[in-house]
Amino acid sequence: MYERTIDGHMLREMLAGGLANLKANADEINDLNVFPIPDGDTGDNMVSTLSGGLRAVGDCDGGIGEVAERLSGGMVLGARGNSGVILSQMFAGIACGLSGKVYADVGALGAAFARGVEYSYASLSDPVEGTILTVMRRATEYANGRITENSTPAGYISDYLEEGGRALEDTPSLLPVLKEAGTVDSGGAGLLALMHGFADVLAGRRPAEDRGAEATERSAPDISLFTEDSGLTLGYCTEFLLRLTNNKTDISSFSIEDFRSRLSGIGNSVVAFRTGTIVKAHVHVMQPWRALEFAQRYGEFLTVKIENMNIQHSEREERRAEPSFRRRGVRKPYGVVAVACGEGMCRVFEELGADVVIDEEKYGNPSVETLVKAVEAVNAENVFLLPDNANVLMGAQEAASMCGGCKVTVIPTRDCGSGYVALTALDCGSGDDGEIAAAMDEAVEAASCGAVARAVRDADMNGVSVSAGQYIAVSGKNILLAADNKADAAAGLVRSLHGERRDFIVVFCGSGVSKEERAECRERFAAEFPSAEYYEVEGGQSTYDFIIVLQ
Repeated sequence: MYERTIDGHMLREMLAGGLANLKANADEINDLNVFPIPDGDTGDNMVSTLSGGLRAVGDCDGGIGEVAERLSGGMVLGARGNSGVILSQMFAGIACGLSGKVYADVGALGAAFARGVEYSYASLSDPVEGTILTVMRRATEYANGRITENSTPAGYISDYLEEGGRALEDTPSLLPVLKEAGTVDSGGAGLLALMHGFADVLAGRRPAEDRGAEATERSAPDISLFTEDSGLTLGYCTEFLLRLTNNKTDISSFSIEDFRSRLSGIGNSVVAFRTGTIVKAHVHVMQPWRALEFAQRYGEFLTVKIENMNIQHSEREERRAEPSFRRRGVRKPYGVVAVACGEGMCRVFEELGADVVIDEEKYGNPSVETLVKAVEAVNAENVFLLPDNANVLMGAQEAASMCGGCKVTVIPTRDCGSGYVALTALDCGSGDDGEIAAAMDEAVEAASCGAVARAVRDADMNGVSVSAGQYIAVSGKNILLAADNKADAAAGLVRSLHGERRDFIVVFCGSGVSKEERAECRERFAAEFPSAEYYEVEGGQSTYDFIIVLQ
C-alpha cells in the first residue's frame, strides 16, 4: 500500500523517523550559528516543536488528515524559536491540504507540501530568502514538477531532498551574513534532517518497534502522584478538536474571537484557532464538562483530551522542562511578561515591573504555549510581551494572536539589554496602552546594547577577523571587534557604541566573570568614560560574559 499512498499510520511512522534524525543531528544544526559563540539552538527548537506535535498525535489511528491535524495543533502550541514557528506553519499548511483525507497519493502529498510553503511565507511580514523558506520552496517546486502517474512517496521525498540539498548550499549566496560566517542556514539544515528521516522510514530502514516508542516521547501519566488524599488545585488541561456543523451553527458567521472570549469566561490559558471547519482549543478549567458543553453548541468533537494538571505539574517539577505560573488573583489594568537570561537579570526585570519573567538560561526559548500561559497568569486587561531575543519574536507574535480575554502588545525587544531598557521606560500612569508601548519603543530606539562572548571558532565577519578563543563584541547582527581578554572587548564595545556620549553604562556580568575581571572592567570604564554613571549588576548569564546597556 505504501508504495503509492500514505495513510495516517505511515505518516506517524515518518514523523517519528524525522524526529529521530533531527535529534541525531541537533548539535550539528545548533552549531550552524552565524555568530561564532555557543548560543545556537535551532536544532533544539525544531526537535522541541516536532516533539510537541507528536505528543498531540499520540496513538491516533485515524486517517492521514486527522493525524496531520493533530500534529499541526501540537506543533503550533509547542513551537519554539523562529525556526520552530516556521516549521509549525509549514505543517499547518500540510494539514490543511490533507484535511478530510484517509490516505494521500503523491499528487495529494505534493499539493499539501505546496500549501505548507504558502502558509510559511504568509506567516512572515517580510520573508527573507536564503533561509529555511528558500529550501522548502525550491525543494517543493522541484519535487512537484517531477510528479508523474508512476511517482511514489519515496521518490517524491528523494526529489525533495535532491533539490533541498542544492538550495541549502545556495543559502550563503542569497544571505550575505551566512556567506560572511561561512555557514549554511541552520533552519534549512534542520528541515532536510527531518526529511532524511522521512526517507529512511519510507525505505524501511528503521524498525517499527523503535519508531512507536520514539514518536510519543511520553510515558503513561504517573497516577500515584494523585492519591485518595489529594485535592484538585490546578484543574484539568482540556483540549479538543471540534468540527463545526451546519445543524448547530451558521459556519459562515462563526467568530473564533467570540468563541475564544467566551471560553475564557469558563477557564484560563485559553488557546483557540480555526482551520476550515475545525476548531482546535486548549483551556485549563476546574470542571471540564463546562468547556465541552459550551463547545458542543457549535458542532461535534473529533478528539477530546483531559488531563489532571496536578499530575502534570508534579511530573514537570521532576523534569524541570517547562516553567509553571501561578495566576494572579485580582485582575489589573496592565501587566508585563518578559524573557531574560540568568537569575540576576530575571530578578532585575521583576524589580522593574515585569509580572512574569521566563529565564532562557533555565528553560531555553519559550514555546508559544508557555508564552500564552504566562500571559494568562498575569491576569491583566492589557499585557506587554517582551521577547528579549530575536529568536523568540515570532513565537511571541503567534502567542499574542492566540490569547483571549486580554489585549497583548509585543514590544519587539531583540536582546536582553533592550528588554532592560524597555522596562526602565515602563510607566502606566497615562492609562493609554498605545502611549505606554510607544514610550518603551522610543527608549529602546534611543539606547544602544551589546554583549561580549568567547568565540568557539574562527570567523571573518563584518570586516573583523576572529580566532577561536578570542572575545568578541557584538551588537545586533554585527561583530564589532575581537580582543584577547574580556575587559578589552567590553571597553572596545562601549567605545564602538559611542559610550562617551552616554549618561549611563549598565553592565550585567555573566557567571564566568571573576572579581578581578570585573574590577579591571570597572577601572577601564572609569578611565575611558568618566562622564557616564557606571552600574554593575550580577546577571548570572552563561553564554555572554557581559551584556552592556548604554543610555
